[in-house]
Amino acid sequence: MAAVAAAKLSGVSDRAIAHVLNEFTGVEHRLQYVKTLQGRKVFNDSKATNVLATEKALQAFKEPVVLIAGGLDRGNEFDGLMSSMENVKALISYGETKHKLKSTADAAGVQTTEETNTLDEAVATAFRASDVGDVILLSPACASWDQYRTFEERGEAFIRAIDAIE
Repeated sequence: MAAVAAAKLSGVSDRAIAHVLNEFTGVEHRLQYVKTLQGRKVFNDSKATNVLATEKALQAFKEPVVLIAGGLDRGNEFDGLMSSMENVKALISYGETKHKLKSTADAAGVQTTEETNTLDEAVATAFRASDVGDVILLSPACASWDQYRTFEERGEAFIRAIDAIE
């Protein structure tokens, strides 16, 4: 709304504003809509490198979510995610934190929890665990440094793994 107000005050036409609002998919790796894949909406939130960021991402969806999470183990716990997991139908964890994340999801009553070693494995497993109408969300709650140099590199790997499914 602030951007619309600023654009209006700057004399931008309603048509131009509507065009941008309809075309804008978000900033890369920050709850970025990637595509709809066989009836599942796919989002890349690789920048979510802590529990609070993943919690906010989960709160953005009403649909059932298949969450892909994991990465570097900084010694943190993931109990803060439990209250945001009501729409999470499956958690696919990977990397150094896979056991901790699975334990948290199990304690939160998530229907399906699976551990994988790599993000590629997690993506394939998440797709199998999903149904038409679900959201597949990469929101790791962890830094990427156990397998990737940056969250951007991890996000690009996620998109390539999603593209490989088609």
